[in-house]
Amino acid sequence: MTPTLLQPEGCQPCAIAGLGVYRPRRVVENAEIAAGLGVDAQWIESRCGIRSRRFADHDETLVMMAAHAGRAALTAAGAEASQVDHVLLLTSSNVRQMPALAPALAFALGASGAGACDLNAACSGFTYGLLYASALIGAGQARHVLVVATERMRDLVDPGDRSTAIIFADGAGAALVSASQEPGIGPASWGNDGSAEQLLILEPDFTQLDADHPRPYMRMNGLELAHRVPDLAVGLARRTLATAGLSWKDLVAFIPHQANRRLNDICAERLGLPAHVTVANTVTHDGNTSAASIPLAAHHLITEQLARPGDLAMLLGYGVGLTWTAMIVRLPPISI
Repeated sequence: MTPTLLQPEGCQPCAIAGLGVYRPRRVVENAEIAAGLGVDAQWIESRCGIRSRRFADHDETLVMMAAHAGRAALTAAGAEASQVDHVLLLTSSNVRQMPALAPALAFALGASGAGACDLNAACSGFTYGLLYASALIGAGQARHVLVVATERMRDLVDPGDRSTAIIFADGAGAALVSASQEPGIGPASWGNDGSAEQLLILEPDFTQLDADHPRPYMRMNGLELAHRVPDLAVGLARRTLATAGLSWKDLVAFIPHQANRRLNDICAERLGLPAHVTVANTVTHDGNTSAASIPLAAHHLITEQLARPGDLAMLLGYGVGLTWTAMIVRLPPISI
């Protein structure tokens, strides 16, 4: 029997009732990326552990992918869109910027009576979304919150930039967070470091575009980020366990943001994870899908029976800004 997750006194418990994902149709192997960068496919895998990724076609918009993932999450939970009280859409790749995408997603799902807003915490967006959903439910403001992360990162990538073109990809993942009898989302740990915002930035900004710079691209200091992430992630994981009153023996899986296979391996080694804890490494075939990476990774573990609904797992997100948050959750049913 798995341990009970802590819940603040007087707050309505909640849990992830269902999980759904959407992976774009087009699979892109390293050889295709390497050809345009003047490198070989093995060099890409050695740098980041990625062998393939998915790129969205023109019809696979942020809202379209989000709607597919959202419907799958509702199906897994046995819920209807009309029951959703709030839609939280997580993305860092909405090049339209205004209006927000969440109302369009709610309309596509048939949840137009729900509250709807976008949230941008980059690669930690999904974990922040779960945190805010649990707060809404805990405060009695909602009973069902649909948290959807959707990204078309290739829209922001300079195809000639080796530091980003080999890493980023597209996809979507969604979780229906619902009021429950027993808590399925534990207390969260979080933080930020705005002094490091220049490590990954979109530039030039929209006020500086001109004939020489007709569109902005992501620019990343990958070496500095790789230097900072292990200490950040390891400290965050340890704080989260302590806050939850648990240890690794209580958990079945560690699901960090899928930024880089090498970073995942370093973090797992420093944490000294026991053999029974599965480390998600779907970055190998999904690439870095920013806010969508954690739900995609969780769905893969359950699909491949490396973890089961009801198991406890740590979700750990970190992203540009810098922002980070983590919590321990009880894994939900999925829709294939």
